[in-house]
Amino acid sequence: MAAEEERTVCESGEVWHAIQVVYPQGWSLPCEVHFTTPEEKRVVWNAKTAEGFCERKAREIVQRRRSAGWQCHTETLVDSPALTESSLISDLPPMR
Repeated sequence: MAAEEERTVCESGEVWHAIQVVYPQGWSLPCEVHFTTPEEKRVVWNAKTAEGFCERKAREIVQRRRSAGWQCHTETLVDSPALTESSLISDLPPMR
């Protein structure tokens, strides 16, 4: 079954930042706020006991970007093993 996640991508000219709340165990806690640029990916906040903390921190990052004039939009990411398998198969050379 495919898992859906969302991230917010903020852009200013050629520069972009992606902000995503990740739930490593599939529940609301623990959670992590991932901050990604073309050069790096890092966890900027995490919580083990404060429900809603990561979501609030992610919104704050996005709001700061919007206040500075960045354009932000939300993307849905789909992680599908079937798609991954088929893409791996299509990368193989043809059988002889």
